[in-house]
Amino acid sequence: MKDETGKVLFNLEVAEDFYLLRLAIPHIAAGVVPGQFVEVRVSSNFSPFLRIPLSICKTDPVAGTIDLLYEDMGAKSRALSLQRSGCEIACLGPLGHGFKVPTADRAAILVGGGIGTPPLLFLGEELRRASRQVALLVGARSANKHLPDNLLNAAAGEVQKATDDGSNGHHGLVTDLLKEKLATGKKYTVYTCGPHAMMAAVAAICREGRVSCQASLEEYMACGFGVCVGCVVEVTPPENETLASPYLQYSRICVDGPVFDAQRVCW
Repeated sequence: MKDETGKVLFNLEVAEDFYLLRLAIPHIAAGVVPGQFVEVRVSSNFSPFLRIPLSICKTDPVAGTIDLLYEDMGAKSRALSLQRSGCEIACLGPLGHGFKVPTADRAAILVGGGIGTPPLLFLGEELRRASRQVALLVGARSANKHLPDNLLNAAAGEVQKATDDGSNGHHGLVTDLLKEKLATGKKYTVYTCGPHAMMAAVAAICREGRVSCQASLEEYMACGFGVCVGCVVEVTPPENETLASPYLQYSRICVDGPVFDAQRVCW
């Protein structure tokens, strides 16, 4: 973990209110794994005071860069969207535990919703480099909220979209697409990140089908390294284990996650 100042290479709107930021930040870029995040200081003054946690969606250790995808939906993300090429931004990271790679006999299904998609894009590209089969199922409210195809296609050999209003791809929930994929009977490991209700539904589908599922939980993480204890989630103990203390039934998303076994999360 380092608190490093990076330089903005570009900061572009790639979908409605969705921005792609590339930072030249070599020390952090050298040690990132899919599923980890950084805490970004969006302003040099005292407002906004706290940093914003953002999942890393791509890294180039040779060039020393990381890519961050975020949505302009509040004071911090709005301040970040105003940063231009050449600006300097401080980042603390890489933070958290990332995804575990599936066994060789299993293909990967990535299920993303909204701004929960970025860590899955990073994972998908890494799996494809390892010659793994990857399918990306991504949901959004409408067509203008979907990320561009060039970002999605790099992460998976198969991309399926769903929209709430039917304006792009399947008219309905992204979990409908997941059910169709699992119904083929092929061996899969599922990875998911997005809205809480969507991930809870994904976890339930995988539990019923006895399919391994990892979830990257989204929560506001003020510090990013476990001190503030503001991002706890209730979890069940590992199989055949009992908790020594009731306090241990809660985990800090920032340091114990953000990636968890979806079946251990008390949704």
